[in-house]
Amino acid sequence: MAANKSLGIMTRCQGSHFVDKGYYRKLTLFGRKHGIRVFVFSPRRVDFATRTVRGFEYRGGVWQGGTFPLPAFIYDRCFIGPSYRHYKPFVEKLQNDPAITFLGYGLSGKWQVQQILAKSPKIAPYLPPTQIFTLANLQDTLSAHGSAIIKPAAGTHGIGVVRISEKDNGFELKGRNRENQPISRLFKHWGGVKLFLSSFTAGRKFLVQPYLKLHTPEGIPFDVRVLVQKNGLGEWEVTGKAVRLGDPRSITSNLHGGGKAVSLSPFLARTYKPAMQERIEQQVNQLAVELPIFLEQSHGRLVELGIDIGIDTSGHVWVIEVNSRPGRNVFNLINDPVAKRHSITQPVRYANYLMKSV
Repeated sequence: MAANKSLGIMTRCQGSHFVDKGYYRKLTLFGRKHGIRVFVFSPRRVDFATRTVRGFEYRGGVWQGGTFPLPAFIYDRCFIGPSYRHYKPFVEKLQNDPAITFLGYGLSGKWQVQQILAKSPKIAPYLPPTQIFTLANLQDTLSAHGSAIIKPAAGTHGIGVVRISEKDNGFELKGRNRENQPISRLFKHWGGVKLFLSSFTAGRKFLVQPYLKLHTPEGIPFDVRVLVQKNGLGEWEVTGKAVRLGDPRSITSNLHGGGKAVSLSPFLARTYKPAMQERIEQQVNQLAVELPIFLEQSHGRLVELGIDIGIDTSGHVWVIEVNSRPGRNVFNLINDPVAKRHSITQPVRYANYLMKSV
């Protein structure tokens, strides 16, 4: 296969261990059908002098290690987290290499995305008021709304998201810690909250927002995951939509926190009156079309986005988070075979489109 027909999946490998092996195996097999050689590599294993990289290729039913020429095209699946700083310089060097095309450039964090989207008159009304976390900003939010959430500026899976509520007998904190374990604390005085949060947020940037009542009338937290991807013509397309239902004891609906998934329309029909259901679906569809185009204009090329949409108890639609390295397990859980298939094949179709265009 020609060198320009190679697609490197860039991820964080610990030796031969890397996440999403099942997904990458399917990408490899689908790529092979299109004459594209797909392999997985860590940006830390690139040798820029020889323009080669140590990586893994799925062959003969197993992942095999080897040395590969630097791929002409890269699919960035390097999830951002506290240890990303060890990878960042290598990722940036690859991004600046004129011989390499990235399918899309990863979003840098929730705050930067918020700043971009706030410039769109069409999208801004769907954004919750957001500030950089400081104790003063938290106090202002609590004074105005009675409860607030803090969440890491870079992070996923609901990890580190905490709700702070004012109660008659003090302050209640509820959420998940850095190990994704549920936490619940009650403090009689603000001093206790202050002490706890200064330790909890130490060394990381957090955001503060009003707490939105994103749950069903029965109190089950939920959000809507919309997966949008570039197709084989280089155009944005909605791959699928699903509702993620959380544990009633949790404040987030993330599947990593023990949630489950259901199809969108039947869920909305059960939860809202018909006129409201219609308006909500319309707004979700509108965001799925407008948000990727607007974000890409400011940010640079993107290949796919997971848009997490919240709907509060009064039916207001909110953009909660936008992720440039989305998971796709939700479509297995709701048994949507078309969305499941497209979620895997679209990145290869888009890579094929770029290979013909570049």
